[in-house]
Amino acid sequence: MICGGRGEFLEKTKDSFVFSRKDLKREAKNNFKHHYLMYVVACLFSLIIQAEFFTSDNLITVRRQVVADAVDAFCELTGMEDVRRIENAYKSIDADADSLYTDVKQFLYSKTLENDNANKIFGRTRGVLNQVINYITEETIVSNLYSVVVQFIAFGNVGKLLLIILLAVIAAFAWLFIRNLYIAVNRRIFLEGRTYKRIPFSRYLFFIRMKRWIRASFTMALRTAIELLGMSTIIGFPIVHYGFFLMPYIIAENPDIKPFEAAKLSWLMMRGNKWKLFMMSMSFMGWYILGSFTFGLSNIFFSNPYMICCYSEYYAQIRKHAKEKGIRGTEMLNDEYLFVRADSNTLADVYSDVLAEISKDDYSLEHLEGRREKFFAKNFGVILWNSKEEIEYENRQAHRMKMQAYEKEATGLVYPSRLSPIPEQRRIKALDNIHYMRHYSLSSLAMLFVIFSNFGWTWELFYYFLMKGQLINRGFNHGPWLPIYGFGGLIVLMGLHRVRKRPVVFFFSTIISCGAVEYFTSWFLEAAFNKKWWDYSGYFLNLNSRICAEGLFVFGVCGLAFIYVLAPLLDNLIRKINRKILVPLAVALVMIIAADFVYSNFVPNTGYGITGNFDYEDDVAVESVLEEG
Repeated sequence: MICGGRGEFLEKTKDSFVFSRKDLKREAKNNFKHHYLMYVVACLFSLIIQAEFFTSDNLITVRRQVVADAVDAFCELTGMEDVRRIENAYKSIDADADSLYTDVKQFLYSKTLENDNANKIFGRTRGVLNQVINYITEETIVSNLYSVVVQFIAFGNVGKLLLIILLAVIAAFAWLFIRNLYIAVNRRIFLEGRTYKRIPFSRYLFFIRMKRWIRASFTMALRTAIELLGMSTIIGFPIVHYGFFLMPYIIAENPDIKPFEAAKLSWLMMRGNKWKLFMMSMSFMGWYILGSFTFGLSNIFFSNPYMICCYSEYYAQIRKHAKEKGIRGTEMLNDEYLFVRADSNTLADVYSDVLAEISKDDYSLEHLEGRREKFFAKNFGVILWNSKEEIEYENRQAHRMKMQAYEKEATGLVYPSRLSPIPEQRRIKALDNIHYMRHYSLSSLAMLFVIFSNFGWTWELFYYFLMKGQLINRGFNHGPWLPIYGFGGLIVLMGLHRVRKRPVVFFFSTIISCGAVEYFTSWFLEAAFNKKWWDYSGYFLNLNSRICAEGLFVFGVCGLAFIYVLAPLLDNLIRKINRKILVPLAVALVMIIAADFVYSNFVPNTGYGITGNFDYEDDVAVESVLEEG
């Protein structure tokens, strides 16, 4: 496979390597076939958080262009009197349509600044720095932050401006430490899939568990900064892009590599090989064209993960060639078992304690009294109290689950973490194996219900503030909680307890159960109050505007995060509260939400952005104004 034969991938040359693109793609397809569902979900999540695959963005939500077209037409007007006339026209659409009015106003204001002050200090039309700013602010969450900041600065709303700054910091944190880094996480998943039959869910926490989250984040930020600088010329960008193309793969193999070392190593490895990688990228052009005719479904379900499989195979082959050639820095690419399976004797020596533990019988629920208590613990993961016997049972179960995870490594099905070049003592022990198959007490469930409800309210408050520039108290209730999130969390926490050991089954079960809750709640509220509290009209694959594919996918991903990571961590904190304080606190919080729910049945929370004037309705309002004048 390395030297000799028709199907060889590599053939040594003076400055580069020659590979058979046909053979490389065949290997990539085999990899894709073995991990199809895992790869599709991994790439779809990358698209959802806008980490990559930007050309597929319109495939998740069918976006209406009426507002954008209207704004473009309005921007042709340069006189301030005309601007004021347009503003007054928008004000007259609806007394509550403040968001639509401010959206148009901020566009007009920014466009007026661009037309009237193009040569002043804040010019935005020429230069490399301008390209960098436009790249960062265009078609992202940051664009909404930027436009709202312009609006608030222009009209002197200091309080909201301070809040915008806080949200901008949060958005920057999310980009630096989550969205941008996820590209490297994705590459780790695909690289392991080349060699092993199974990829554990814990790989999504790879950099956190290896204590290299911050360093890897700055490495990816450096790559973005370099590419932004490369945008100064049309010719320079592809050279820079392909020159530093391997950086996510390099840190996916060895998170210990420093940012500038990763950049330098990628540049050296790609010397003489940029054109070959460019031509391979061009060979995917047909898939991009097909995506435009299939509404992007072919991108989501095939071409996006398939291309990453090809690039991962490319990295594996160029890495091997670079090490054989002795390129400086390749000695840091030292995770050999990421590309070659360990022999059975080596695995037997390293995992000798695992087989001994697995051979023991499962632990019983003898510490629980009564048949009914055992029934709820076994099927729903619910108990009355966290007794000392329960904690001891849970610790034994956690150890056994850890050994079961190691069993797959010992048999060669999964990457052997004990053979990783990163020493065991440098990892975060608390995240090495979070015990998610635990039993939750009634007090913990009550507190988790409140936390989930408050999280949902906070999330929608943040989301609608970014989208509309206003703080909107979303939901049917008046308080800072959305009980539908709390009920959804309890349903997946208890109702899906039996499938919790199977993440893929759990993911789709979460989508189905949360979709049913959201659809029924929407139908019930509309039937009871003749109002809509949410509307997915215009979203791709929506059902009667009550649920949509995008929202359900987010529910599935958040369900995985809550059940496998956040819920166990929160439960650990809740258990530290004294029972004499915990029980009254849980009862009081639940009663407050219940009282709000009863009150809201008589006086529901309504108003702009809550029960009307959704984005879809805003678009219709703009159309009517255009038709009238």
